[in-house]
Amino acid sequence: MRWGIGQRCIAPGVLSSTMAPDALCEANPNVTTDEIKLLSLLRVLLLMALGCLAACGSFEEKRIRELMVEKGFGSRAHGDATRENYVGGLDAVQFRLRPDVLLTPALERLVDLTVPQPVGIDGTIFVPFVGPMYVLGKTEAELTTYVSAALNSVLQDQIDLQARIVSGQKFFYTFGEVGLKGRLPLEPDMTLVDAMYVARWTNLANLGRVYLIRPDAENPLVIDVNFRELMTSGWTTNNFQMRERDFLYVPPTFLGLIARLLQRILEPVALAVQTMLGAADIAYAADVLRGDAVYYYRF
Repeated sequence: MRWGIGQRCIAPGVLSSTMAPDALCEANPNVTTDEIKLLSLLRVLLLMALGCLAACGSFEEKRIRELMVEKGFGSRAHGDATRENYVGGLDAVQFRLRPDVLLTPALERLVDLTVPQPVGIDGTIFVPFVGPMYVLGKTEAELTTYVSAALNSVLQDQIDLQARIVSGQKFFYTFGEVGLKGRLPLEPDMTLVDAMYVARWTNLANLGRVYLIRPDAENPLVIDVNFRELMTSGWTTNNFQMRERDFLYVPPTFLGLIARLLQRILEPVALAVQTMLGAADIAYAADVLRGDAVYYYRF
């Protein structure tokens, strides 16, 4: 059987996109060769579209994998601030210099170092005669050595300075049945008991299962603490030291969970009722302004 424009096949059958044109014509009497060409073209376009979607999906997944955290919390500055403070994104840095250095005619610009300088969004501070220097994550001792070496490399005089981290702010996070949710300041020598009293638990809190979570991209640590027993017995084995970026989760009790679920269910209803009452108040106020309001008096 030969192909022809508009020619129909001669035997009934089911269309198969994998068959040769002659075989298609022999198996499908009601399908023209033009329709077969169109179906083949549509199949090719569909395969190309699926290939493009797969390529786009894999490309997006690759970009996401490149952005994923591989170690630590995900911040550029990391360390244990409770043992040795380090420069964070919300800190300010100040340097102490000898008075005779500041009185040297060629070194007057170094007075800028004696003023507390907030760390920039790119993690740098400005050092006279040197320029921006990246300081995130450095301790005070490391920062002293780092800036001194940079200044001594460009100046003839040896500069003796001492770095200080001032107005430092480190945080931990609370959520669940606590009065203060979100980011709370980490105080010096803060323990789990201190953090719980700062966060202030609610009446629905399950104090028998308080979770102290130490997040990490490789090995996160989840500690289940019976806070009620700790407080009633005085056994401070589980009174762990709080660290920067710790998560403190206080779950609800069983009845508290039911109460929170009912609250979630009824919250949209309460919002709808409040909206309808507000609309009724607006309509009544409009009637009063027009003089159409009906007043009812109770005796």
